[in-house]
Amino acid sequence: MNLTRNTLWLAVFLLSSLSGVAQLDAPDAEPLAQRMAPARPSRPSALVSVTVGMEQQLFASYIVATATLNEPNGAYTLGDGDGLLAVFVQNPLADSHIRVEIAATPFSEPTVYEGILAESGREYEIAPRMAWNYQRLRTLLQPTPVNFTVTTYLNEQKISHKTVVATLRSINDCPYYWEEKGNPKGDIDLNYMYTAYINEDDPVVDEILEQALKTDVVSGFDGYQAGNPKVVDDQVFAIWLALQKRGLRYSSISTNSSTGTSATLYSQRVRLIHQTWTNRQANCVDAMVLFASVLRAIHIDPVLILYPDHCVLGYYRDEDHRDFACLEASMVGELDLKKIPAIRQVKASRQLFHTARTRAQRRYNELREVFQAGKEAHYRYISVADERRAGIRPISQIN
Repeated sequence: MNLTRNTLWLAVFLLSSLSGVAQLDAPDAEPLAQRMAPARPSRPSALVSVTVGMEQQLFASYIVATATLNEPNGAYTLGDGDGLLAVFVQNPLADSHIRVEIAATPFSEPTVYEGILAESGREYEIAPRMAWNYQRLRTLLQPTPVNFTVTTYLNEQKISHKTVVATLRSINDCPYYWEEKGNPKGDIDLNYMYTAYINEDDPVVDEILEQALKTDVVSGFDGYQAGNPKVVDDQVFAIWLALQKRGLRYSSISTNSSTGTSATLYSQRVRLIHQTWTNRQANCVDAMVLFASVLRAIHIDPVLILYPDHCVLGYYRDEDHRDFACLEASMVGELDLKKIPAIRQVKASRQLFHTARTRAQRRYNELREVFQAGKEAHYRYISVADERRAGIRPISQIN
């Protein structure tokens, strides 16, 4: 009887002990390593997006021509880039430190931007200035895909790592208009980009002037110094005749491989002036920018007259810009001097020059008010001198 009682007491004691141990262990059930680990700070919640180019199209010509421009930033735009590559960040905390790293590409060096996002709850645009390799861009003759890898840090924490594939277009692809449907900032008129193909410093200009002097139409090129509009016309005609003797022919090539890929982004293939001179081919734009390059070099002020489906060269016949003339520059290729006896070549060339002047002037005069109003998107009167002052630089010769 005593043995049974002692056995029961022992069982009760053991059960009580086990219960106590379980109660002591319950609050500390997680592993020791986890209990000893320091608390991790919460990651700031930020939405990040990356945009590249115009509808993921980058133009080598645009990058080179606008390299020295500095666009003014809005209150919520940081960086001194042109926005061709932009990172949009929804900032969760006031005075956040932002760091954006852009990896190297075959056409650019690594780029880093750091700054402060002052206001919380705001979307900021970060537009770093890209470290482009301009020499490589000038030699790009065909479009190519390029990966842009962007890593974003907020308050020292990585919050985004994205790769965007964009198409980098040939140096001969000239963007000239971007409609609102494709661009949230509204229509962007890029027609000034044609002036980037005007290069008064290209060595080929001296070759053309040398050949023009050999025509004996003029004894020299002095711009407006004579104070006589007819002397100005003779200088332009001497250039015209030199191009005809060179054998320049009309060529309508203007389509690039991206033509039609976008319903809102417009571009055209344009030859650099040394390509036109070497290949002896030109469409209306090629001839216009070639003539304008030579006129700029001899201090005659050219103007680009752009229609929806055509363009002609304009130039001032006086220094005060009161006497304005137009020229169908592409008509220079309509006459093959080799088929005309040498004694009649100058006369035949001058007759065609007069026709090209008259035809271009008549059409411009009919639409003069449209050009002066400047409200029609595809009718543009562009002073090359004004665009140079605005900072649009010429695309130099491909080496």
